[in-house]
Amino acid sequence: MSYFENNIWNKNEYHTLGRKENEQAAKSIIGSIVVGIFLILFVISLWNVGRSHHLSKNFVVIIDTDSKLLQKTSERYLSFGLDSSNLRDMNVFPVKKDKFINLARYLSPAFVRVGGTSADCLFFDKNVPFEKATSPVDGQNISNFTLAADDYLALYQFTKKAQLRMMFDLNALIRNPDGSWNDSNARDIINFSKGHSMEVDWQLGNAADYIRLRKLLNHLGYEMSFLVGPEVNHIGDDNRAGEKYATEFLNNSKSTVDFLTWHQYYLNGREAKVMDFVDPNVFNRLPMQVDRVQNVINQSNKKIRMWMSETSTAWGGGAPELSNRFVAGFLWLDKLGYGAAAGVDVVVRQSLFGGNYAMVGEDLKPNPDWWVSVMYKQFVSQRVLKLKTPSASGTVRLYAHCTLESALISRVPAVTVYGVNLNNDYVRLSLLLSNNSRKSKLFLYILTADSLQSRDIRLNGEILTLNPDGSLPAFKPVIMDSQVITLPPYSMAFILMHGVEHRACI
Repeated sequence: MSYFENNIWNKNEYHTLGRKENEQAAKSIIGSIVVGIFLILFVISLWNVGRSHHLSKNFVVIIDTDSKLLQKTSERYLSFGLDSSNLRDMNVFPVKKDKFINLARYLSPAFVRVGGTSADCLFFDKNVPFEKATSPVDGQNISNFTLAADDYLALYQFTKKAQLRMMFDLNALIRNPDGSWNDSNARDIINFSKGHSMEVDWQLGNAADYIRLRKLLNHLGYEMSFLVGPEVNHIGDDNRAGEKYATEFLNNSKSTVDFLTWHQYYLNGREAKVMDFVDPNVFNRLPMQVDRVQNVINQSNKKIRMWMSETSTAWGGGAPELSNRFVAGFLWLDKLGYGAAAGVDVVVRQSLFGGNYAMVGEDLKPNPDWWVSVMYKQFVSQRVLKLKTPSASGTVRLYAHCTLESALISRVPAVTVYGVNLNNDYVRLSLLLSNNSRKSKLFLYILTADSLQSRDIRLNGEILTLNPDGSLPAFKPVIMDSQVITLPPYSMAFILMHGVEHRACI
């Protein structure tokens, strides 16, 4: 179901967009000349209309509608995590509450990764009620705890009701005297899962353990489940420790994992400042990190794709009053756009609930990133398009996909352009198509806030809130015939270009 409102104008007008043009009026050479003429006209028009606002910059974006598909992501590309620490006290973990289930369901389809540091403190016991041990792990003030069968079932039922796919992180620190992995507890939880017909994917620790776990999963009936790993940290550090570990893992894992996983954060949650969240230099760390992981994969000669299996703005639980506020949406939406364009298969947001980076607060009120994620799910498909922009790594950062089929009008093709304006000024944006632009309609969804640290988020000026029954409000667009638009200062945007017949979207 699509929740954008399209009754602002006569829908019958739109049926004409479904008719084919008699034929293309120009071949490739003539088309290039036309594009050049359009560019000149756009520059002239921008010089004139730029006087209506204080504009810091003008941007021209070119969409070649004859270009091939750039990438294709997983249907669960935008996924999220629930930290294993939540399992320590199931009485306060809201997995049984209808409101929480409803909020999670709006983000489906998705993987929900149940993992984190506490996964290596977790012992499963189907015969005992919840209890908490006190023995420290690796000298840290982190205690082991027991996950009872009823609580494990409650967690799984949450994922099923919310139409999610659970990925469970097993304890890698249960060791035999010789240091090898003791798989007895993993065997218990896998057997229990199979006995209750659970559909689960799995994670663990290092290369040798993955080889053993893959054999165990195949033996116990989970040969079709994903096994992903090894949860690499510190990609991009000067000592390249993360890259070295990933290389060693791929060289010794014997193709046991389906995807190479790594963790990505930009900032230290204890030190981050509000302006870090709109600093292009911070944003530009991600391309460097993705490139380094991809280089490791390329050098391994293995046909495997990467997942960002744990990612947010700031490590250490997030930055207080920043990672769960409007300003965090810029890094999040840009990460979704860049990751898809760079070939990342899945991005697992840390987290849906818990910590300063939660998409849903302890009061079960959605934070701004939840709304950004829902709109992404409503408008953006798996099919990624090439977008030509003059400053892709600067203060205006844009990406393009085929529009999600459920967001189409009368099944007419469309392209979704989305991204962020990090400027503290209005910017003029011109969307230039290589052909068939005359009959396209722009549906604009502009996200702003009263302040960068606001917990509320506005869509085209109106604060977004759920309806009293928990349903989504109508996402009301601003509809334009012009392909020249203005983005407000510090804004995010989804721009649906209805009527654009892109080669990769038909």
